[in-house]
Amino acid sequence: MFTSKQTQSCGFGNRHCKHSGSGGRPDNAVGFTCEGTFALRKKNRFLEELDPDLAEQGVTAEEWQEVRETLTEAWGAIFKKQFRDAIQELNEKMFAPKNCVAVYAEYGKGMAAMTIYTKEVFDSFPE
Repeated sequence: MFTSKQTQSCGFGNRHCKHSGSGGRPDNAVGFTCEGTFALRKKNRFLEELDPDLAEQGVTAEEWQEVRETLTEAWGAIFKKQFRDAIQELNEKMFAPKNCVAVYAEYGKGMAAMTIYTKEVFDSFPE
C-alpha cells in the first residue's frame, strides 16, 4: 500500500523509515527519532535513546538530548515547516561536522520523524 522512499530529494509521501506504516530506523541509517503514536502532548514525542551507531559518529548523550528537545519544540501536528527547519539547523550545527546528514522522515499518514545517515550513505541515494 505505502512504500518508504530513500532519495536525496523526496518531498512527498512516506520516506526514510524502515516501515512505511510504523516508522523505524532504516537498516542503513545511524540514527532515528519520531513523534511516536498520535498524542496531543509534546512531551511524549522523540523519546528514542542515543543509538550506539550515532554515538560512534561522535554525537554525545548531551547533544542527543538537545536534538530531542529541539525537535519537540519545533513539532507541529499539521504543519511541518518549523520541524523541517529545525532539522536543517541541526544539520548545520551538529550533524554535518560529524559527517552525517539528518533528513525529515515520514511514515503512516503524516507522522514526522528524523533519520540520520552517514554522508557516505546519503550521497549514495539517487537524487
